[in-house]
Amino acid sequence: MEVLPILNYALNGLLLGGVFALTALGMSIIAGIMRVINLAHGDVAVLAAYLALIVSNFLKVDPLLSLVVVAPLLYVLGYFIQKFLVNKLIFERFYFTALMTFSLSIILQNLMLLLFTADARSLITPYLLTNIDFFGLTPPPRFLIGFAFSFAAFIILYVFLKKTYIGKVIRAVPADIEGAKMLGIKSEDIYCIAAGLAYLSLAIAGVLLGMAFVFFPDSGPTYLLLSFGILVLGGWGSIRGTFVGGLIFGLAMSFGGLFFGSRFQLVFCYLIILIVLIIRPRGIFGGKI
Repeated sequence: MEVLPILNYALNGLLLGGVFALTALGMSIIAGIMRVINLAHGDVAVLAAYLALIVSNFLKVDPLLSLVVVAPLLYVLGYFIQKFLVNKLIFERFYFTALMTFSLSIILQNLMLLLFTADARSLITPYLLTNIDFFGLTPPPRFLIGFAFSFAAFIILYVFLKKTYIGKVIRAVPADIEGAKMLGIKSEDIYCIAAGLAYLSLAIAGVLLGMAFVFFPDSGPTYLLLSFGILVLGGWGSIRGTFVGGLIFGLAMSFGGLFFGSRFQLVFCYLIILIVLIIRPRGIFGGKI
């Protein structure tokens, strides 16, 4: 087998993995800080894609520019869902929040089906269909742009959590809730901010996914499973691990399709995850941010 096609598969896998990593970032934030899983995670990403479609068509702007509207909307949505729904059950048993977010998932799917029908939609624009040839490497523009936005989002979030006061508080609260209360920090308020950030990252991911693939009202569960696999692979709540896990997932998906066909891509991906978990049960980065 020639080297150049292999390099193209590897490059495409890495670029696609970057987009997938951003899709999982919101789950990583919520899981790492609140120790819960948002089962409406994928549906929120799809909702962001539909909102971007509305904004870009109404204002006649590029889907990427629609993020100026969609990202703040999703931040507010995440903040208030956390404040008025999830926070009510955050300290109860794990399955309470799981059932609540599962209900939210069903509501969102049916609402999107009612408003947008079951037809395939897309945010693909003409410039995303152009060909790039760099010494024989031909990365799809939609993956290249998606990776660039994803990488920037990870860097910004990592610096925010490490260097800013609010970021340090967000990291400190799950480590010592009682200690935070003694310092006058309300964990519920911090959870709202974290949920807002998670939904904001899903807004970006949803738009990038909509620019890369067609989407339907019921596409959410696919992105949920994909994000959960990346989360487990990289390490529970680890920002770095989520990015690395996404890259590995993308590579596995690309080469899985090459060697085993598209029908077995995800099977190969989750086989890789299973092997990693046998070697490192806590994931690659073991939950470290």
